[in-house]
Amino acid sequence: MTADILGVTLHGTGPEPVLVLHDWLGDASTYAPMRPYLDGKRYTYAFADLRGYGRSVHLRGACTIDEVATDCLALADHLGWQHFHVMGHSMTGMATQRLAADAPSRVKSAIAVCPLSAAGNPLPDEAAAFFARTCEDDDAFRRLVKHVTGLSDQWAEVKLRQNRDRVAPQCRPHYLRMIRTTHFVDEVRGLATPFLVVVGDRDPGLDAAAMERTFLAWHPNANLMVMPNCGHYPMQECPPRFAHMIEDFLDSQAG
Repeated sequence: MTADILGVTLHGTGPEPVLVLHDWLGDASTYAPMRPYLDGKRYTYAFADLRGYGRSVHLRGACTIDEVATDCLALADHLGWQHFHVMGHSMTGMATQRLAADAPSRVKSAIAVCPLSAAGNPLPDEAAAFFARTCEDDDAFRRLVKHVTGLSDQWAEVKLRQNRDRVAPQCRPHYLRMIRTTHFVDEVRGLATPFLVVVGDRDPGLDAAAMERTFLAWHPNANLMVMPNCGHYPMQECPPRFAHMIEDFLDSQAG
């Protein structure tokens, strides 16, 4: 990759391109457990790293939703993708909406996974202070990933190492600011882009009711699917089932 293009891990060589974005706590390697179950003959997946993450850890920037969308479109251009599907997880759920609003003729469909929306997440002061502590406090980080999944200490340790090894410390608070301050709801109301919204039934913060108030209320072509026995990381907690679910949706939108 050139210096100003996001780093990316490509999977598959199929005719349908899918741009995949990660969450605040981890880079594109979060999706590694599900990659063996994806149809690489039908789809080409580009697992992109935002500025400060993974293969883009050296890239600095403003860490805003507009910058994320601009970088994603530049990456699509670099890959020669005029039209593509997009999937975003948690923090980058809002990026699927930003891209659909900015480039409606290019985004064929969108998948928002346990997503934050165009309304952002302002967070009360106490919660915001806790999230900020996770940027440097390992115990706070472990508590957060256990809270959103209900999984083990060892799980939390693996997530911690991924974050500390593959995410630039200086970008973490800036993306947290993006999460707290972003708001562009009026720009996405009524967008015709087909959306699949996926949540886990064990994710305590971003549940089906939250999606009914946001994505499903704003997008006329949005459908919600709830994954059983799953928390905030379906691509790691339930990889084969999650891969099957998203490709069922992509199959319905391809062509």
